[in-house]
Amino acid sequence: MTIISRQYLSIPIVILLAANIFPLYGVLELGWGVFELIFLFWMENVVIGLFNIFKLLTSRPHNAVLWLGKLFFVPFFAVHYGMFTLVHGVFVIALFGPEPLKELLSDSMDSLGAIIDLPLENSLAVAAALLAVSHAVSFYFDYIRNDEYERAGLQQLMSEPYRRVVVLHVGLIASGFLLMSLDQPTTGLILLIFLKIGLDVTGLLKRERSIDDKCQRDTDEDG
Repeated sequence: MTIISRQYLSIPIVILLAANIFPLYGVLELGWGVFELIFLFWMENVVIGLFNIFKLLTSRPHNAVLWLGKLFFVPFFAVHYGMFTLVHGVFVIALFGPEPLKELLSDSMDSLGAIIDLPLENSLAVAAALLAVSHAVSFYFDYIRNDEYERAGLQQLMSEPYRRVVVLHVGLIASGFLLMSLDQPTTGLILLIFLKIGLDVTGLLKRERSIDDKCQRDTDEDG
């Protein structure tokens, strides 16, 4: 079996596709609109940040010198990415959120409570949990099992989540504005979900291909 065919049948991609079925259910059965979808994808960014911290902590664990770098990089990433994600979330609410939630943004404590309660509404927490499972599977298969943690550098890991967030959400937010102007037709929301799935699968394939190339180079050097 070639590398490309293995990638298309990889377990992380199968789980990713399965996890993204629930948003379709949310649109078709739970009445989700643009805001629910974009907010769910923002919640996924939080999950990605958490798993990136795990990646930083487990990178080259036997390198004692690298642990000194982790004492700086891990807290720095947690604070910097956390602030980046928080501001991004505020923009998502301000652009697409319902009016009552937008009004709460002026009161930080009230808005924080409302944002915390939001995932419990319309089963967004269930959808986010399924996406978290997808990222956990990818973390194990693509990072731990393939020994990528023995090759990944701290600076490389620091930048990866930002690239994903920018590329994905620029496309999604632009699409969200278009759907808002069309009164959020169901067909458009479904297309938005498939757009997100396509971007995710493309990114995962590129990452798996990069890992395979690194493994091949290591094998050639050892040989």
